[in-house]
Amino acid sequence: MFYLFKKLDFYNDNNEFNYLAYLLADNNNISVQFAKYKGNNVSNLIENEDFGFCSLVKITDNILNKIILENRTYTKIEYKTRKEIKLYDYNAVKELVTNALVHNDWCNGYSPKFELFDDKLVISSNGGIQEGVSQDEFLEGFSNPRNPELMRVFRDLGFVEQLGTGIQRVLKSYAKSIFNFFPNHIRVSIPFNENQFKKETSKLKYESYIFLNQLQKSIVKLIMDRPNITQDELARLLDVNKRTIIRNFKVLIDNKYIERIGANKNGYWKITDKLLEEQL
Repeated sequence: MFYLFKKLDFYNDNNEFNYLAYLLADNNNISVQFAKYKGNNVSNLIENEDFGFCSLVKITDNILNKIILENRTYTKIEYKTRKEIKLYDYNAVKELVTNALVHNDWCNGYSPKFELFDDKLVISSNGGIQEGVSQDEFLEGFSNPRNPELMRVFRDLGFVEQLGTGIQRVLKSYAKSIFNFFPNHIRVSIPFNENQFKKETSKLKYESYIFLNQLQKSIVKLIMDRPNITQDELARLLDVNKRTIIRNFKVLIDNKYIERIGANKNGYWKITDKLLEEQL
C-alpha cells in the first residue's frame, strides 16, 4: 500500500501523508455547503446541506447528484409539439462544479460555496485565477492547474480532462458575463433557463381557449409556465380564494384538459393534448 500511495503522491518528503491525501481521505474536517434560498438574495435561507467531512471525490459526486435533483424540467406544449427545457445546462454546470472543487485554494482553509436562488445558481471558489493566467486566457481555456496532483486524480476518475476545453464548453451555453473575478475569489452566476422559457411561453395565444372562462385560462397559462405550481400559489397569484381554484381545477380535470403526474408532493401538472386539440 505504501508504494501505491507513493505513486499517487500522497506522501511528502518525510514519507508523511500530505494535504492531497487529507483531501481524498474518507474522513476529514472539510466543510462544503450547498445553500438554497427562497427569492433572489440571501435573506431567506430555506435549506443548508453540508456535503463535507469525507473524500473530495465523494463530495463532488454528492454535489453533482444534488445539481441533478434540483434541475427541474419545464414543458412548453403547442398543438402536436412539445418542448422541454431544463433549469440549467447540466454538462456546463458539472464543469463549473468540478472546476470549483479541483482548482480551489485549499491551503487557506476555505471551501467552495454553492448557492441556489430562484433565478440562478451561484458557485464561489477561493484563490482567484491560477498564477500566470490572465482573465482572457482563462476564458479561452488556457489552464495552469493550482492542484495538478488533485486534477490528475479527478481526470483518472473521469470528472475532468486536462485539455483546457472545459471553460469553452461552458461558454457554448452561457455568456462570459457569468464569471466574476476577484483578487482571491471566482464567482460564477448561472442564470436559469426558466426566464427564456417564460418569454417563449408568453407568446402562446391563450385567448384561443374560447371554451374556458378567464380564470381557467389564467390557470392553464400558469401551469404551462410552472408545471409544479400549487393550488395555494395559484390562489395567491390570481387573487382568489382556494375554493375558487379547486372548483375551476375540477372543471379542467373532469374535462381532461389537465392531469396530475406523480405524487402531490413531488409531482406536477400537465396540459393534455385534448385541450390543445379542442382550441382548433
